[in-house]
Amino acid sequence: MSLDSTLTRKEAIVAALLGLTSTALPRGLQDTTPSPATPPAEITVEDLKAVERLAGIEFTDEERKEVLASVRSNRAGYEAIRKEGITYTTEPRTVFTPIGGGSVPGSRVRIRTSTVRGFRRPERAEDVAFLSIRELGHLLRTRQITSVELTQLYLDRLKRHGEQLLCVVTVTEALALRQAVQADRELREGKDRGPLHGIPYGIKDLFATKGIPTTWGAEPFRDQVFDYDATVVQRLERAGAVLVAKLSMGALAMGDVWFRGMTKNPHNPAQGSSGSSAGSAAATAAGLVGFAIGTETYGSITSPSLRCRVTGFRPTYGRVSRFGGMALSYTMDKVGPICREVEDCALVFAAICGSDPRDASAVDRPFEYPRRVDLRRLKVGYLGNQQALDADPAAKVLRDRGAKVEPIRLTPVPNGIFTILTVESGSAFDEFTRGDAIDRLKNSTWPQTFRSARYVPAVEYLQAQRARALMMERFERELADFDVLLGPGIGGPSIGQTNFAGHPQVLLPFGDDGKGNSLGRSLVGRLYRDDEMLAVAKVVQDAFQFHRQRPKL
Repeated sequence: MSLDSTLTRKEAIVAALLGLTSTALPRGLQDTTPSPATPPAEITVEDLKAVERLAGIEFTDEERKEVLASVRSNRAGYEAIRKEGITYTTEPRTVFTPIGGGSVPGSRVRIRTSTVRGFRRPERAEDVAFLSIRELGHLLRTRQITSVELTQLYLDRLKRHGEQLLCVVTVTEALALRQAVQADRELREGKDRGPLHGIPYGIKDLFATKGIPTTWGAEPFRDQVFDYDATVVQRLERAGAVLVAKLSMGALAMGDVWFRGMTKNPHNPAQGSSGSSAGSAAATAAGLVGFAIGTETYGSITSPSLRCRVTGFRPTYGRVSRFGGMALSYTMDKVGPICREVEDCALVFAAICGSDPRDASAVDRPFEYPRRVDLRRLKVGYLGNQQALDADPAAKVLRDRGAKVEPIRLTPVPNGIFTILTVESGSAFDEFTRGDAIDRLKNSTWPQTFRSARYVPAVEYLQAQRARALMMERFERELADFDVLLGPGIGGPSIGQTNFAGHPQVLLPFGDDGKGNSLGRSLVGRLYRDDEMLAVAKVVQDAFQFHRQRPKL
């Protein structure tokens, strides 16, 4: 809606600020509490005063009276917009772009797996279940196993351990066996779709899968079924991968608790698997799938990967299409693989990356694996002080191979920037929040978050986006000439900068502390240099082999 051109500057400011209906005000500040069957009470000068207090501003009574008619007319406009048929898949035409972003014409994705020679199929099915994508691919191409056999192996493990870990929402057995039969036939006929051909995988249950429930981990959506596939599902099917399960997620992408309970960490079932890609991390760690797909808005790939001791890769924002995935934050949601090792992450990413006309944020950028990196020319920023750096074995490995490693200090993310996530999630779930179904969302703080978004003035949301732009520029200056960052756990202070700025990150498992608590190391890459970051991560991972450790189920 456009403002009347006859409004004064002060009127325009206030009219834009007061993006709230009187029914959205706190109960104690309302003149009345109208029922859905009766029209809302007329907006008064006292209502304007209440909203000003929320926003931390103050106008005079005379100024309030000047804009009262415009504010009243705005409410009619809000009602008109709600009748415009806005669906869940309708995104605002404002596209977030990382610094230096956008597609690069002629971008190519080049992938080459390491050669496997003389590798024989393990005798025990459990040993097969924990093999890497490269090793499983070798068994498939040397006819030591078929995709149907491999798929059945994972289906059996999903049924046996999925309930124990509460990591499986839907086993897609019929679809999986059809895809596996097709994969075997194509491989026999010499049609090889690439490294993922015939490999069973699981996907976080926020991606649309045609004809199969997509529950978003929440009771109100447990019977939801879409009539189309998400882009990432389509691309994995094109790569020949076999979908065996929809995996659990925290309700509406928060935490590890969904409508059936808490997803567990296979290494320590007394712990939750962390969220929100809870099932993707747990199923991969437990050898229930060959690999999995997760998403991250703010830690939802890296955190469960740390807890479950798997390798999680969050690509640069926009490198993988979000179409068909549950939106939480239009400008922060990222899609990435959760695997057993770095090379697996690279192989999966190569299959799912690239632009998509249905997601304006998705871009084409070069990706080469394996990326050749001369560590002697590499400068690594360490997310910790000098004492922590000197004691970190991962930093020592990079130093011993010639890399220059120095501490780096980052400016914290301004707290107000989190308004972006609040408002965008509130927008995504606006209709849900205004309806009755939200009352069936239990054990979640989302209802409060969605409702609180109604009290954020539009100007303050845009101010937060402007502050984000400054933060991104400052972060780039602080990165200076560092090629990658290294740090313990999920990266400490960098988790804010990297998620808001869109940088790639990979989480490497690093064993445990002897008390059942998982340890890890994070590497953060420069924007769109995902392949360089993965190459460095592989050096660290290969030096320790923590990713080979298995849980005792």
